Amino acid sequence: TNTIRLINLFENVTKAAVKDCYVDDSNHVVYFIVNEGDIGLAIGKNGSAVKNVEMMIKKNIRIFEFSNDLSTFVKNIIPAANKIEVRTGEDGTVVEIGVMKQDKALVIGRDGRNINLYRELLQRNHDVQKLLVK
Repeated sequence: TNTIRLINLFENVTKAAVKDCYVDDSNHVVYFIVNEGDIGLAIGKNGSAVKNVEMMIKKNIRIFEFSNDLSTFVKNIIPAANKIEVRTGEDGTVVEIGVMKQDKALVIGRDGRNINLYRELLQRNHDVQKLLVK
């Protein structure tokens, strides 16, 4: 119910359609995935829409743009990925991304926090079984 409340609040304030919402209570961050083309609405002029919602819910907000194309979606959530390879096999869909050596720690995050978030978002929106970083 809390997630539905957050989605309704976000949609009413920003007028952007939300496809998915993931709440990370341990870091006080809410991740919204908005429909294609709605990222500008969601952010607002000079970030005003996001700032308004952040003040209302007292949590940080990160916004990603959805795409039906898996490669584009991966690029939207992991901008540091410069090589994206999608394989579909008997063990499901596997996404392998290549990042620059200096960006690898940023993509993985402390204690694997970022990579686990990316895996969760890819699983929920595109049914990806594995995400590998090279």
